[in-house]
Amino acid sequence: MQVMAAAGLALAVLFAGEASAADKPFTGVFEGTGRACSGDLYIRSKTVEWNTPFSVCKRAAYDVLEKDFAGSGKRLALHRRTRSKRCAYVVIEIDKVDSVSPYAWNVTGYQSLEAFQKRAQPDWLGSPLPERLTLSCPTVLLD
Repeated sequence: MQVMAAAGLALAVLFAGEASAADKPFTGVFEGTGRACSGDLYIRSKTVEWNTPFSVCKRAAYDVLEKDFAGSGKRLALHRRTRSKRCAYVVIEIDKVDSVSPYAWNVTGYQSLEAFQKRAQPDWLGSPLPERLTLSCPTVLLD
């Protein structure tokens, strides 16, 4: 009976460890490439900051809109709680580009929560309207 209780406790500890690892916030430092994308993205456990030549998004708290780290792909979408004066993007989405390199990621900035939510709709995708424009940047994971 004591052996079964010990085994049950060991399994509970193992599953609790896996659950806490899955709940652990994703963090990283990324460097953008290209004229509009050069700069850095900092994802910290409680704040996000993304600075490019045309948009300066100072450190702000965020809410996780979507998180999918199943399998080899990784994808995360963050909604900034506040927007600094020179920041063009309220939602930042980051995807790992496995086919290129383990360090290659793509970062996309959306000007509104609505633009992020409707990004796949045909009338939004590729729209020339200024409020629907996004910035999509190839980045490299530094840390």
